Amino acid sequence: MKLNGIDISSIISTETSHIITRYEFVDSLAEEFPAYVSYDLNNNVLRKLIIFDPPKIGFNFYPNYKYTVKIIKSTDNLYSLKGSDKVLIALKAYKKVIGEMSGLMTKLHFLGIKNERLYRMLILNDVAIIASNKKELMDKLIDYLKENYYVTVSNIPTIVDGIEYKERNDIKVLDVDYAAIIP
Repeated sequence: MKLNGIDISSIISTETSHIITRYEFVDSLAEEFPAYVSYDLNNNVLRKLIIFDPPKIGFNFYPNYKYTVKIIKSTDNLYSLKGSDKVLIALKAYKKVIGEMSGLMTKLHFLGIKNERLYRMLILNDVAIIASNKKELMDKLIDYLKENYYVTVSNIPTIVDGIEYKERNDIKVLDVDYAAIIP
């Protein structure tokens, strides 16, 4: 599925209710970049796609628009990174307290590199993994990547060449509104 000339298949999941376009500040680069962010019904951020190197032709970015969508086909894929020569896979772990239990959860970051330049970054906030320690978290993440994205790695962070991009996801845009308040 393309939106404004960018394939946004990777930010579509079965929970996606709407997508908002906005500029995302990347603190490590001290700059804002166009981003597509998917949300669930409760306005929780599911996934983000940040565009570092927009296409020269056919890219018209309109920030602060909310696209209410209906999911037609959704599979976990990295199709939005297609065109990358290499992909850096990293994680951002955090502690989460659920009731009386605490565990480690994570966000996955996929940084696409094309011609030795930053291309796109996909951030998955909806990784359904809870672990009690770092080793368990790594083992579960490695299995998660293999099962859902067909990416075989032995450690994270890592750089991989040649990712299988599978097929695109598809949505139907039901409504487009100006997003006055961006969650």
